[in-house]
Amino acid sequence: MSANTKSPYQHKRGIHCITTAMANILSGENIDLSEELCFGIGSGLGFTYTRGKSIEQYLVFGRSDDLELNLCEMLGIYAKLSHEPDSDMALEHLMKKKAANELVIVDLDISKLAYLTEALKWPETSSHGGHKAVFGGYDRKTDEVFLYEYLWLEPQRMKREDFFQAWNSFNGLAPARNLWYEFIFPNSTVPLETAIKKGIQMNVYRMLSPWNKFHGMEGLKAFLRAVPNWPYLFQEEDRRKLAYASYVSLEIGGTGKGAFRKMFSRFLKKAAHSIHDEALREVAKDYLQLATLWSELATLLFEGSEDPNSGIFSGSRENETLTEEIYAKEKQAIHRLFAISENWG
Repeated sequence: MSANTKSPYQHKRGIHCITTAMANILSGENIDLSEELCFGIGSGLGFTYTRGKSIEQYLVFGRSDDLELNLCEMLGIYAKLSHEPDSDMALEHLMKKKAANELVIVDLDISKLAYLTEALKWPETSSHGGHKAVFGGYDRKTDEVFLYEYLWLEPQRMKREDFFQAWNSFNGLAPARNLWYEFIFPNSTVPLETAIKKGIQMNVYRMLSPWNKFHGMEGLKAFLRAVPNWPYLFQEEDRRKLAYASYVSLEIGGTGKGAFRKMFSRFLKKAAHSIHDEALREVAKDYLQLATLWSELATLLFEGSEDPNSGIFSGSRENETLTEEIYAKEKQAIHRLFAISENWG
């Protein structure tokens, strides 16, 4: 893959915030990768079930963290995560990058972005950091910031102070402090076959050996065991909010449906073709089945958010049967992927 001649930025809509932003930025560097390839090379498969400091809700998420940094590492691109506590100074940094025709990605809190909370019906009390958008500029006359978002073709406009609220927000785990990502591109990137294999190997490792018990297979197991029993852990209104936030995070909030498993399945199919390893096609089928099961669970969560005694909160044995099946198939799929990646050396 070559990155010798830079093309003007062209924004295309996508499925997920990070993969849309990265695929569009890479395209401008004449590195053509689909969202699915960005997701898989970036070791995007994951799971999080944790509770942040001073936050009422648990965070439930089907993707790994640091996807953009992982993707750049696998491709041989230098990515720098920067921050500046002073919001006005931070915005000036972004403006300088924009003036130099250098694209940056900003890290935001979904719950502070009115256009996204409206589109996703996101609970206002549920902070969720880690949302990514490409910075599109700032108009001093109108005092508006422009952001290129995955759901819209045209940039979203918002007042500077509203942007600061989302950019410098408590994101559920830690203060965001005006984070942004800068990129330095080499003359040529790592060969696609190598990047795919390295991305899968890292993803397998992070799922099976997470850096703490709240992520990867450990976090997934904890969530699946706990969710049918939320009525014993939370008051009625709290579990309704948590059920809806979890439904959004697993199904409609830029996941491509099915807790990102459908997107990962498509990546594995593309990977099988690119690296000529047909065994990956069989694992792709496993994750496609898992996507269906996760969507079924998400529907039960939505029903529980509407009625605290229905859906996932109905007390039905079928709910536990479903969560047990998901965990068994997740475990089987990741170990199959581990066995395949071990053969690559």
